[in-house]
Amino acid sequence: MTAATADIVEPLGYAEYGQRVRSAIVDSLLIGFAVGALVFGLSIFAARGGPFANLLNTLAYLIYLAGATLYYTVCYAEGGQTIGKMTTRTAVRLDGDEERSLGYIRAFIRALIPPFFWVLIIPGLLDVLWPMWDRKHQTLHDKIVGSVVVQV
Repeated sequence: MTAATADIVEPLGYAEYGQRVRSAIVDSLLIGFAVGALVFGLSIFAARGGPFANLLNTLAYLIYLAGATLYYTVCYAEGGQTIGKMTTRTAVRLDGDEERSLGYIRAFIRALIPPFFWVLIIPGLLDVLWPMWDRKHQTLHDKIVGSVVVQV
């Protein structure tokens, strides 16, 4: 047993939809506050105009995406729980082995998929609503990487 899996608790069942939503809200607020200060600072400089305004706006958006991706990747790979997941007593695990974390590659892919779904809106909506009727309460991005969210 490695240090990363030593803290993993045996799951009690699949997370309910409400738990997933509450967890997402907490994580979104944390990411928004954490990255928001830096993005806000860059936006102030961009609002002044000048030749670098568009570059600063783009940089601010990329920092937000990179920050969120890094947060989710590390949390899901190292124990399966973000702060939001901790507050709802849920965790992301491998489907079929609900005692193991995803590892860095799957966690990274899982963090990257939702923003791409939201580019066309309908796939994003389907992704977040899918757990309402899925037997394992999985999102589409869960199905793609082979993960489930469980109660711990």
